[in-house]
Amino acid sequence: MNQRAFWKYYRDFNFFNLIFSVISGIYFGMLSGTLIFLSFGMLIGYLGYETFRKNEYYLYYNLGFSKRFLLKKVWICNLIFVTPLLIILFLFL
Repeated sequence: MNQRAFWKYYRDFNFFNLIFSVISGIYFGMLSGTLIFLSFGMLIGYLGYETFRKNEYYLYYNLGFSKRFLLKKVWICNLIFVTPLLIILFLFL
């Protein structure tokens, strides 16, 4: 599997997700922003990527990645990276 291509997709996808989640976190609190990053932010990231970078999916298809695989792997990586933050937030808030 081409890891560099996946991490490029991960950064580009989460750019949209992160912007939406940070804005939501400012208005609704850090815990809500983190939960939005894992749930509704994924939809925003998908819509943003579909709108602005849709043609790049051809690159990933040629490398053997499907949209479903990429979305599932991004969600799993986000869950792994954000779980320690969620544990800290639940313990101290």
